[in-house]
Amino acid sequence: MIEDELREAFARHEAQAPALGPLRRAIDGLAARRRRRRAVTRTGAAAVAVALALALPVQLWRGQFEVPLPLGVGASDTVAPSGPLNLLLLGLDRRGTMRDSRADTIMLIHLPADGSQAYLVSFVRDLATDLPGFGKIKINGAYTLGGVEAARNAVQRLTGIRADAVAEVEFDALRGVADALGGLPVCLPQRITSQHTGAVFPTGCRDYTGTQVADLMRQRRDLPHGAYDRDRIGQRVLLGLAAKAGSRSLLSDFGLVSQLARTPGITLHAGDLSLLGLAMRLNRAEAGDIVGISQPTYNGTKIGGVFYEQLDPAVAPRLFQALRDDTMGAFAQAHPDWVLQE
Repeated sequence: MIEDELREAFARHEAQAPALGPLRRAIDGLAARRRRRRAVTRTGAAAVAVALALALPVQLWRGQFEVPLPLGVGASDTVAPSGPLNLLLLGLDRRGTMRDSRADTIMLIHLPADGSQAYLVSFVRDLATDLPGFGKIKINGAYTLGGVEAARNAVQRLTGIRADAVAEVEFDALRGVADALGGLPVCLPQRITSQHTGAVFPTGCRDYTGTQVADLMRQRRDLPHGAYDRDRIGQRVLLGLAAKAGSRSLLSDFGLVSQLARTPGITLHAGDLSLLGLAMRLNRAEAGDIVGISQPTYNGTKIGGVFYEQLDPAVAPRLFQALRDDTMGAFAQAHPDWVLQE
């Protein structure tokens, strides 16, 4: 009697069970999405990740439709996202633990929907901001206190823009990337003497090694506008990197791709965005179409005995509105003093 009742119960449950085929496909699809998500949040995520992490609208897709990259993404993923994109770059001066690390370069890279240009919008590291639970801090402290998401949220509170992807790039990682590309051309408007090594970087355009680039990116003292000038140096390095990478047919050079993939100190957080799709999207802008945007000079104040920088109260809201409205071209024309000059 008990055996018959058990058989009837199993029969009833078997009839109610869903078909295994669709269930299996759904499970496999979920597992694949999770594998892709892990693949795009990692250190040294090959050449496309390096390009994205350094915010380069480089020529990554010039006729190359068979890409020799082990990125864990398939052909179904290679769809360029539409609409404007905003990528947050955090240039890190890594010193031991997280609490010893600082985001000394904070840059929002805006890619307009029409693909006409790319805009590198720098935020000086001493900019005053409020961090929930900590009160008034300098914006570079958001990363130190709360990591990537705290830094992303700080920029979002400031601009009203939620970054679509975030890249952590250690200054020392630039050394390996620059050397792998055979050095970088960087154009400087003035002579700079390193406060760390004593090296002299002359006015004009020169090719610099990885060690020289890493040194140059740290300079701010004795410059007319301090950290603002350092941010402009960072923009000039990215311009040089974009120009060099754009001339190397990056994705067709598997040896170079493998070398870049081993570069430590670069981590990309792209969520569900496809790396190859982003590469296709980034390709719309030429290296010469990259525009650097930053506040031209100091606007400091003391709050509670601590010196902070403040954004221009008249122009900064217009900048953030232009980012939200995807009208950065009009902003650059209206405010040429905020535009990086050659």
